[in-house]
Amino acid sequence: MNSDIEEIKSRLNAADVIGEYIRLEKAGANYKAHCPFHNEKTPSFMVSAEKQIWHCFGCQKGGDIFAFVMEMEGLEFKEALKLLADKAGVPLRRFDAQAEGKKNRTLEILELATKFYETQLWQGAGKIKIINYLKERGLKEETIRQFRLGYAPLGWRNILQFLLNRGYSIEEIKKTGLLVEKQAAQISKSQIPNPKQIPNSNDQNTNLNTTNYQPQATSYYDRFRDRIIFPIADIMGKVVGFSARVAPGGDESQAKYVNTPESEVYHKSKVLYGADKAKGEIKSQDFVLLVEGNMDVIAAAQAGIKNTVAVSGTALTAEQVNIIKRYTNNLRMFFDMDKAGEEATKKSLKLCFERDLNVKVVELPEGKDAAELARRNPTLLKETVEKAADALEYFFQKVFLKENPKEVEGKKKIAAEILDMLSHVSSEIAKGHWLKKLAAELDTQETVLTDMLKKVTLKDRAAKDLPAEKSADAYFSSENKLETLVQELIGLMLIYESVWRKAAAEEKNNPFLVKNSLLGSMLGQGEKFQFSFDNLVKKLEITEEASLAEKIYFKKRYRLDLNNNIEEIFLNDPLAEYAKCLKEIRKELTKNELEKIAKDLAIAEKNSDQEAVVFLREEVKRISAKLAD
Repeated sequence: MNSDIEEIKSRLNAADVIGEYIRLEKAGANYKAHCPFHNEKTPSFMVSAEKQIWHCFGCQKGGDIFAFVMEMEGLEFKEALKLLADKAGVPLRRFDAQAEGKKNRTLEILELATKFYETQLWQGAGKIKIINYLKERGLKEETIRQFRLGYAPLGWRNILQFLLNRGYSIEEIKKTGLLVEKQAAQISKSQIPNPKQIPNSNDQNTNLNTTNYQPQATSYYDRFRDRIIFPIADIMGKVVGFSARVAPGGDESQAKYVNTPESEVYHKSKVLYGADKAKGEIKSQDFVLLVEGNMDVIAAAQAGIKNTVAVSGTALTAEQVNIIKRYTNNLRMFFDMDKAGEEATKKSLKLCFERDLNVKVVELPEGKDAAELARRNPTLLKETVEKAADALEYFFQKVFLKENPKEVEGKKKIAAEILDMLSHVSSEIAKGHWLKKLAAELDTQETVLTDMLKKVTLKDRAAKDLPAEKSADAYFSSENKLETLVQELIGLMLIYESVWRKAAAEEKNNPFLVKNSLLGSMLGQGEKFQFSFDNLVKKLEITEEASLAEKIYFKKRYRLDLNNNIEEIFLNDPLAEYAKCLKEIRKELTKNELEKIAKDLAIAEKNSDQEAVVFLREEVKRISAKLAD
């Protein structure tokens, strides 16, 4: 695998890869930009052209091109490797269907199931009833195909038998969420309809002829039956799950929508429906339209608003907000205006405000949802989105319409509701603006509202079990200080060959006794890496260690000057710095040892173990004297 990684890095320039996502500016031999992973006014994100690595001095994230793509696209390493290998034109010899492991086996099954459902829609049992229904909802054939809608026919084991015939085991199919487990005795043969003749697909890989199927004694059956299928894809377009709507005329006593349960590839809190198709348009338009359902996304996209995504029946999550922030800081929210929609909007607004998104609310002029408005009047839908109101302004108006601001009780309720929302706003400037506005509208003193806001904020933090701020002890604990010193030592070794060689030589005679995987690799395999940072990154088999090495190297080698330009750091005497750092590390280790003995001494004294007390007191004296040297 390492040879593949090296080959990819040799063919791809880090500035070119990263420049496809964000705008880079030349800064000497390097490049700078506004960090895509946190909000900042001045650029602190740097790309080293020489070392082919990146680092943000603001949020401290960094690494190579793989780390950047993983962070930007929300991918795991193997997925980023495949993406960059394709870009570089490097064949991954070790990455076939079997070698990629169980996760890729699951993705294969889900892709095949998607093709199965598509074929049922266009050539099977759904080709008349379901196609006509979708067209009545305003969808064109082109749109239906683009979003890969499908149909799960009547029958208890259509997809199960199809996948079994393709060589997948029950255990593998079960992991995808396509099956439901039930005792075999509870499913009688009379409950299982005879499969209808289903025309074969021209695609030999999706031959769906199930007419030879015979009911089997199994405790599993299809989760989706007589339902319209909406495939849910990850940000790279791989199907990870399904949302299934009851077909027209189907069993309305069942849930209108049934979704794939959580699986090894599908985590609903980390997926936005339609994001794989919308991400390019989101970057281009510099805003995302957030809607409630799958049909809203599809209808909006067909109406020309292609930068639309949905939360797919769940409340907006922090993970989903992070996905959005990779592509834009501007969000327009378009939820149904019923009571449930209002509550969903409030919860989502709080989350967005906490993460400093610029939010607007789209208010529906007619119809019950975005899909209906898109079908009736797509031009009006576009105009409505364009006229979206500032979220806090929208919220203010809604609250003031509900209560009477002239009455004391009304003022109290208005203040409580609006301050609850303002407590989630991260911008102090925005808070000040709305506090002043609220004070004027309620004809009360701003200082009163400011005090109330502080109480609301503290109460909210307590409810979340989060401290208002980290204590000094948390920042300056011995564990944190020791970790900082170890990274300082690693940085010196990575930059200065003389330090690395000296540290490796001294380790053999007097071990540092610091448990750190990267440091251990460097001390034990210095000769293998030829005491070179470049060789270490190329040859290090543990990717996490290589990524950490790159981050530490960048942080220790470069800094921002007063003009926010990147400059290299040079030490006059790196060996002296090494000796100083090593002395501090040993001092911290000694302090930790003293703390442990002090705890043991307290226990011994409590248990009246005099022999242990005498011994431990002598140890405390010995170690204290050692610290004083």
